[in-house]
Amino acid sequence: MTTDRDGIRGTGWHAYVRALEASAVPIVIADPHAADMPLVFVNSAFLALTGYGEHEVLGRNCRFLQGPKTAEADRHSIAQGLVNRVAISLEILNYKKDGSAFWNELHMAPMYDEAGGLEFFVASQIDITERKVRQQALQQALDQHTEALRLQAEETRHLAHEMTHRVRNSLSLVQSMLRLQASSLQEQSAREAIVSAMGRIEAVIEIQRTIESADDAPDARIADTLGALCAKLTQISPVPVQSQLEDVSVTRAMMMPMALIVSELVTNAQKHGFPDGRTGEITVGLAPVAGGAIQLSVQDNGVGIPKKSELDAAQGFGMKMLRGQIRQLGGALRVESGAMGSLFCVTIPVEAGTGKVPAP
Repeated sequence: MTTDRDGIRGTGWHAYVRALEASAVPIVIADPHAADMPLVFVNSAFLALTGYGEHEVLGRNCRFLQGPKTAEADRHSIAQGLVNRVAISLEILNYKKDGSAFWNELHMAPMYDEAGGLEFFVASQIDITERKVRQQALQQALDQHTEALRLQAEETRHLAHEMTHRVRNSLSLVQSMLRLQASSLQEQSAREAIVSAMGRIEAVIEIQRTIESADDAPDARIADTLGALCAKLTQISPVPVQSQLEDVSVTRAMMMPMALIVSELVTNAQKHGFPDGRTGEITVGLAPVAGGAIQLSVQDNGVGIPKKSELDAAQGFGMKMLRGQIRQLGGALRVESGAMGSLFCVTIPVEAGTGKVPAP
């Protein structure tokens, strides 16, 4: 093998070489059989691109185009392509004779003779510096815009947390006023109405507390909220409220209706399940069930509830709200009652609000 243009013309590739010489695309040919794989051909477009003279590059390995900021990974890719005799394409930072850097879209491939033997490696170079500069400018603009959006979202989140905090404080004040008013009332029905209102407000407060302390995740742990709600409902009524809550995740949109359902069922059990100062307890349960659904339950050991027909016919505000929240979740209500108390089970589908309710 030779290491000059006349030598490569003598290999039988003369027509191919003439085409490469006339090409506007910078092209080089390297000899894989000579020590350090030197260049044996470069066309005029390559010399114009790099600023070198032909005598300065022939006989040298093409790595002279690499420089201080050429990525090590790109150097390794080229070396592996040569060792494995495979074609490679990559964008690599190279340097001209004057030291200026340019982005090179490099395409390199082995060339074989008629017998299948490796003869040369041929590589083309395309200066894509302007394209890379535009890409970097676009990326910088995108990064700046993204950062501006992040700061705006952070400010919006801060304002939302502040508003949530203020709403929660206001609701707590309203609840305190209702508690004070309930303590001065003599009529049982009026006291019960205020206690029910306090339970609903407490449900909203706990949801607000969760929103205030939560991150931006789309899901939330409802068990923590319902546990805190049960503790507060125990303080409102002499009938204690226990909880058996498994750690399940729900969407934030599901939290408010689920909390209101628990509040309504618990206050209803406190009001009707334990007449004449009767003692007992209420248990709130939360667990996954078959089909990926969630089952929310409120069970008491009181005197039980009216017949189902009477329950269905109930048109009070509390029952209307309960049905509305269950409907919003696409859930189904099951009621059991007997001498040992009552049980309310609400089965909520995986995709709350779709109306697709698994069989209980």
